[in-house]
Amino acid sequence: MHETNILNDLAWIMFAAAIAALTFHKLKLPPLLGYIAAGFAIGPQGLSPDLIELSNVLELSELGVVFLMFYIGLEFDLSKLKKVLMPAFLALSLQTLLMLFVGMEASRWLGLSPLNGWFLGGILSISSSMVSVKLMREKKLFHRPHGQTAVGILIFEDFLAILFLVLLSGVAQRGTMDYTAVGRSILFIGIFVVAIFLLGKLSAPRVMKALESRGTTETVTLTTLGLIFGVSLVAEAFHLSWALGGFLAGAILSRTILAHQIEKITEPLRDLFSALFFVSVGMLIDPLGIWQNAPAILLISAIVIVGKFASCWFGLFLSGQKPMSAGRASLVKSQTGEFGFVITAIGAKYAVTDPALQSIASGVAFVTILATPTLISNQDKILNFIERFSPRAAKEFCTLFEKWELTLRLALNKNTFLQLARKPILRIAIHFLLVNAIIIAAAIISEHVSSPSFLPISQLHFQQGIFMLSILCSLPFLVDTMRNMNVLVLLFSDAALSRSVFQQFSRGAYRSVFNGLILILMLFIYGSVFLIIAAPYFPTGSVFTVFLILALIFGFIFWKKLILMHNGWEKALIDSMNHENEEQISKQIESNLKNLRTNRPWNVEVKPIILETSSQWSGQKIRDLDLRNQTGALIAGMERGGFELETIAAETRLYPNDKIFLLGEINQINQAANLLNKQSATTKEKETNNFAFAKIPIPPFCQWIGVPIMGTDIRDDFNVTIVGIQRDNRRIVGPSPSEILLEGDLLLLMGAQEKLQAFESSLSE
Repeated sequence: MHETNILNDLAWIMFAAAIAALTFHKLKLPPLLGYIAAGFAIGPQGLSPDLIELSNVLELSELGVVFLMFYIGLEFDLSKLKKVLMPAFLALSLQTLLMLFVGMEASRWLGLSPLNGWFLGGILSISSSMVSVKLMREKKLFHRPHGQTAVGILIFEDFLAILFLVLLSGVAQRGTMDYTAVGRSILFIGIFVVAIFLLGKLSAPRVMKALESRGTTETVTLTTLGLIFGVSLVAEAFHLSWALGGFLAGAILSRTILAHQIEKITEPLRDLFSALFFVSVGMLIDPLGIWQNAPAILLISAIVIVGKFASCWFGLFLSGQKPMSAGRASLVKSQTGEFGFVITAIGAKYAVTDPALQSIASGVAFVTILATPTLISNQDKILNFIERFSPRAAKEFCTLFEKWELTLRLALNKNTFLQLARKPILRIAIHFLLVNAIIIAAAIISEHVSSPSFLPISQLHFQQGIFMLSILCSLPFLVDTMRNMNVLVLLFSDAALSRSVFQQFSRGAYRSVFNGLILILMLFIYGSVFLIIAAPYFPTGSVFTVFLILALIFGFIFWKKLILMHNGWEKALIDSMNHENEEQISKQIESNLKNLRTNRPWNVEVKPIILETSSQWSGQKIRDLDLRNQTGALIAGMERGGFELETIAAETRLYPNDKIFLLGEINQINQAANLLNKQSATTKEKETNNFAFAKIPIPPFCQWIGVPIMGTDIRDDFNVTIVGIQRDNRRIVGPSPSEILLEGDLLLLMGAQEKLQAFESSLSE
């Protein structure tokens, strides 16, 4: 065997990949298949066994997965993920259970040990992100509803892959399941994802703004790569996957002002390492082993394709997805992939798996990957065939289930307790992860950082000081946790004591005792879990005890200041997310203007104007304006306090400081601008100098939580008007009087400056 180096290996791979890409393009076949064929040709079983060092290629190919997950994260939309969260989780759960069962049964049928069955089940459970996403991009399915559902499942599969690695590594080393290690991994995944995502989202807009104004293409590229590999290194330090780090780096940069530019700049790197990955898959193919196990490989491959499709479809259907959409999402990921090679490597390392397992795993991956392009290209024919030959009883069941699921969803949406309790529970969970992230960070710093020479203290005292400082960082989140627990107590007691039979216990001392018992129970559960998780990271038990005591003392003394600190942190995060959305609006408007100029070379323009506070049309409907008949111009879009109005109807009212985008010829736009800003006869009687918009969040314990707008008397008491509500990523423009206000709602208010300030001051009292 002659010596090879990584540069030599990369050169041969790229040369073979280029030839394969050109050849398969000429044959009108997916380039993915060409890369696999190229890998087989130059691999250990191909034309020249000693040409390339396989270990070098496998390490480089992991970069393909990292960049792929980065691109999934870059197009990540939190609002879309929330919609597919439950469907993806249910589909993945059913798929995993079925594939583990298939793995165990197949190993028994092949005469292998039950341990081999666990490994085979793990291999079959995880689909190939590389194959699924690449084919969805090529077929332009990525942004379709079923494509987003498939992406949601793939994201969860990446988390599942990490858990499988921990579980199967423990089985390989000790021969038993290490459920403690799996639980620890789940916790670390949650802590890592929440802490890195929130921290990144807070800092990303400022960095992107600096890069946009002063950065070059080189700077943007290096900053992006630095973030990808920096987050991936942190993930590796927590024994998580590089792919998870790549996904989070993309999620941090998603929807920023430079997201589109970053995608274009780094696209060549994605294509390079994607090709490298598929070439490496081809190099792992052992034709002799596949031939010897061909019947088993073909049978298992067929079971995998049918089983994954059926289990995913059933899970998505049970969660409320339409049958056809669920079918398309399931077909996209009916294959095994890159994770199977990692699992077989673990089994080979500890000599606990049969040599035939690797041949079967690579054969099943090869067959199912080859079948996936055909399945996607013919998805409508396949789904129509299944529908045509499905029993009538099954179709009737599906129809009845859809109606029942819709009825159940409407009933749950009307459940006030569930609607109001969901947000406090989520906030408690997020803050719990953040507090543990702070403590783990303190433990890492105290362990790896030595006491500075200019401080006359020992290393032990330095470590203790680090943990004491962590109290300051944790207290705002602990205080808000306590406040949300109080909200849950009130909600639960209202729900539990609302029945007439309990009316005698719903007030006075009985109510206080009941609320106190619920709060004590919540604190006991929270404290027990916190003790189990956080205590091992403190250097001594006394430090942990002091941490708790000081947290209680400081929390009691500085309660109000800590609330203000937390509200400031939360407002900064909300403003950061809003800033990204506003930048996206501006970019979209600029793009529309450019398209209009390109496609409409005659004198048609889009020009924004601001509706003055003195306009006679303030508070009037667009229908009453009759702008088109009077001027010939059209209203192409509107912005209100940073909110982009998604629908502009004849009943939409105009308000001062609205940014209105007028479409028409220059003279038509000028006429429309003059008409819109025509002053009212009673202008002098109006307050025109200090009129403004304000965005104000509803804090916990606010008296208006759970109250419809009509019942708040905000307009009568403060002379301000609610013209919009942002609830998570949903924006409600012109909310109806019956709209119920929830904690954390971001209100878009219109009124005089001093009235808005008075309203905001009343919330912090």
